[in-house]
Amino acid sequence: MNRVLEIVLDVVSATPQASSEAAVTSEQIPSEFAVAICAALPQLEPQADSADPVTITVFDSAGVLARAGWRIGVQTRGTAHCVVVSSRRAWTPGIVVVEPIFEAHLEADGLETALFDAAPEVFREALASCGPLEPSATLSAVRSRWRWERDGLSVDLVLDADLRAPQDEGASLHELRVSVPWAEGEDDAPLVDALFACAHELADALPAFVRLGDALERAAAGSLAGDACALRAEPVDLGGACTAEAALVAIGANISAHWLGNDWGVRDSADIEFIHQMRVAQRRLRTVMRIFSHWQDETWDARVKPELSWLGGLLGDARDRDVFVEGTLPALAAADVEPARWRAVLDEAQAQRLVARARLREALASPRYAHAALAWLQWLAALARCVRADGANARSLHRHAKKRVRRYYEQLAQAQKLTAIDDAGRHRVRISAKYLRYTLEFFAPITTRRTRADTTRSLARLQGVLGDGNDAAVALRYLERMDAEPYQLGFARGWCEAMKRYTAKEGERLLRELRQPKVKRGA
Repeated sequence: MNRVLEIVLDVVSATPQASSEAAVTSEQIPSEFAVAICAALPQLEPQADSADPVTITVFDSAGVLARAGWRIGVQTRGTAHCVVVSSRRAWTPGIVVVEPIFEAHLEADGLETALFDAAPEVFREALASCGPLEPSATLSAVRSRWRWERDGLSVDLVLDADLRAPQDEGASLHELRVSVPWAEGEDDAPLVDALFACAHELADALPAFVRLGDALERAAAGSLAGDACALRAEPVDLGGACTAEAALVAIGANISAHWLGNDWGVRDSADIEFIHQMRVAQRRLRTVMRIFSHWQDETWDARVKPELSWLGGLLGDARDRDVFVEGTLPALAAADVEPARWRAVLDEAQAQRLVARARLREALASPRYAHAALAWLQWLAALARCVRADGANARSLHRHAKKRVRRYYEQLAQAQKLTAIDDAGRHRVRISAKYLRYTLEFFAPITTRRTRADTTRSLARLQGVLGDGNDAAVALRYLERMDAEPYQLGFARGWCEAMKRYTAKEGERLLRELRQPKVKRGA
């Protein structure tokens, strides 16, 4: 048993197409995917235990072991049972360190006996203190294994095909785990680079997409696919970071969880909140790279930034049309004395919205998106490597934070009177408010309590108010490109102008009340 670095990918395509003569059964599905992988990557060497049905049950005590990074799993192949205990911890977002602790054949005496007989003493003590073990997740699959020799490294590829959980009736997915042994004291850089190289090849060969956690982790949390509700941004934990580089790594990890925790829902769920949250994650990412612009290197400019612009455009169009159909347009129709006359416009807007959403879903099921997500995680892993090397040119976090907070606050404080500028000018003020708000959220652990409680809340209100005005401007642009009656266009222009006027005046009031944010003293 070796410690390994591992990356997890989901194959999210539909079942391989059956011929017209025979339907593909669930028993045939795994072999179809295994054949597809072998055809795309002929250099793979199948292992002896390939194409074996396997069932894995994870045991925990109210999530205590999972939170501590331990995993107890019982693997069943035929009539044989084996308990496997391992530790798991994130190395960088998308890369997990998996360290096997021990394995033992499970006899009739049961799980507890096997664990206490074979486990190291430190684990037995932890197990004894956490309470009775209960099954937290059970998955079944057909497992295939290959050895992948590349760049002098021996990479392991495991496919769990037709992976199913009892609580997700009818749902299944296909999970790929790519791992490479990592000996104590060995440089991780070539190993991480090899994992990402393999992942990029798999993204070309299959519709395979990176996940931050594996299927067992998600099943234990309640759903094999992912969270039933869209994930909102969690507070940033700077983890005691004292350099700007370390803070960027911590913020990048936070944004990665926000982004990749929602992309499956954009692709597979009808809930529009997934689109909203993924768009927010992308906006946060663009903001943090503006705050830390010094770290935008050639790799960023060539491989990451253009793809984020492409993705942001698709998310922006889909989200703007959601707001138009569900918010602005119904409010506009309700303001008319004859709201029924807007029915045809609403239907046309809904059709255009569905087109935008389909375009986004198609993009998120494409190799281009798969490569974009991998490129971001690989860039972040390289940055984390530099931080661990503790370079002599590291910048003070507090000085960097103070400089950026002051810059964005001054931009906002110097804004002209909102009622005296045009839509584009008010939009720029809204963007400045967004930059400052996200900056304060990123640096929240080192800002003052009043800044966290008052300034950030005021900025959120300001951004929301100016956002309402921007939504009205966007709605008018959409209407002017639609088959609307002259009366409707005239009514919309008047209504939207009134909305923009109201939000501009309210924005001015909020700007007057905005307190100057402060960063705590530090080195």
